[in-house]
Amino acid sequence: MSALAGSLNRVTSPSSVSEAVKQKIDTHRDFYKTGVDIIDQEHLAICPLCEQGITAPDPKAVIDAYVEYFSDEEAKHKSELRRFYGALNNKEKQLSETENKLARQKSRYDTLKVYLPSMKLTLLTESENAIKAMAEAISSLKSAIEEKAKSLSLPASLPDDDLAARARVINRVIEDNNKSVDALSRAVSKSDEERKKSQRQACGVFEREFAILRWPDIEALRALQKDEKDKTAALEALEKSSPSTNARARVAETFEFLLKDFFGDKYVFDKDTFVLKRGAHEMTRGPHRTLSDGEKTAIAFCYFVACVHRKVAANSDYHRLFLVFDDPVTSMSYDFVFGIAQTLKNLNISDQGEVSINPGHIDGNKSKRPELLILTHSSYFFNISVANKVVDENAAFALHPDKGIHKISWLKKYVAPFQEQLKDIVEIANGRDPDHSTANAIRSVLEAVGRFCRPDKSSSLTLFVQHLAAEDGIIIKSVLINSFCHGTYYDEMPSPDDLKLACAETVQVVERYAAGQIEVIKGIAAQG
Repeated sequence: MSALAGSLNRVTSPSSVSEAVKQKIDTHRDFYKTGVDIIDQEHLAICPLCEQGITAPDPKAVIDAYVEYFSDEEAKHKSELRRFYGALNNKEKQLSETENKLARQKSRYDTLKVYLPSMKLTLLTESENAIKAMAEAISSLKSAIEEKAKSLSLPASLPDDDLAARARVINRVIEDNNKSVDALSRAVSKSDEERKKSQRQACGVFEREFAILRWPDIEALRALQKDEKDKTAALEALEKSSPSTNARARVAETFEFLLKDFFGDKYVFDKDTFVLKRGAHEMTRGPHRTLSDGEKTAIAFCYFVACVHRKVAANSDYHRLFLVFDDPVTSMSYDFVFGIAQTLKNLNISDQGEVSINPGHIDGNKSKRPELLILTHSSYFFNISVANKVVDENAAFALHPDKGIHKISWLKKYVAPFQEQLKDIVEIANGRDPDHSTANAIRSVLEAVGRFCRPDKSSSLTLFVQHLAAEDGIIIKSVLINSFCHGTYYDEMPSPDDLKLACAETVQVVERYAAGQIEVIKGIAAQG
């Protein structure tokens, strides 16, 4: 602005060039200036625009008049004023663009804010007056330049309106509005909280109005709720007194009927003395005390189920029972395995604590199946359980190692792990290191071979191992295998050499009774 003020105040004497030439040049200044510059720089003998000769006296005089004018101070002063005028035109264009941007910003802001209760009363700073004042300041400067161009010989001054001050006002408007837009954007990003706040406020207003209009009904409802609470407490007290007073009798009753389902009249339970008898005989030392491993497991299973009565404090607790069975078919013959599976499938408990294995009692309301978690190493038991829907088909899983960690995978079909287990045993017998699953693989393979090849000698793994030692001279470390499979705690874990020896002995058993299985494993290894 100081340069413009100096240009307006400067006095320039008029050029000696005629007014007619001046007016002609001013009408198309750029055209004449370009032609004169080309002639002056390149020293041409013809006009660069019309290509006529300019060395004759008349044309030369015209060109000299043009050159003289542009070399004169008047022309230079007017050129300077034109530059200022052009700069002000650019300012007007920028001002128009700013005005449009502010208008669009205000329109979008007003459209969006109505959806946010906390922002709907906010306003952007009005920009119309600031824009108008800026436009008037630019216009007054342009007018001053136009008047100065007409009278270069007279000094002039800047208008009183301060253009810089007008620009600062507009910049403050833009800055304030941008802050408001940022606040609106943050509110939009938190619109869920805004909506919830509005809903809570609306609910609060509704609650107060409803309470005022319905106060007698509310008091009546409170009285009913208190009465219900008192009666519920009395009922819970009655329920708690029921199971605890006769838990022993319920355990005995349930144990007795489960034993009868499994063994018929072979074993009798004396409910008064809590003693198990073999028919009419006391279970003393001698033949009447002898129980197979499978029988022991079945009896333990029956007693475990019967003991649910000791785990409840009220009748309502029966429907919250969750039973966990860890390999309930260990060392069992096939008939026992199937009996366990059927019992688990049909087991149901009424809301009064009556345990039943009659599937007709299951109604999902008064008599429900308890929640079950069944863990097993037995593929036979697993397949029976899945086939007979002891567990839901979508609730069968396998635990397996994968790169040093254990994973659970969903099983969509029956399992037949014999071949994989035998493959591991053969590899360990041939030098591979055993792992935590080795003992279970040995046990599973021996049980499978015994049940399929010598079912008459395989009511338990112990009996089959005894048969192997007596008939084939193969001595298996059955104590180690049995104990290791069932997680018995030892101060010292079995050594890898012991497990490798057991694998080698297991391979001998398979070669004796099912040599073809070994050949299959060798064939798979050869293909790999």
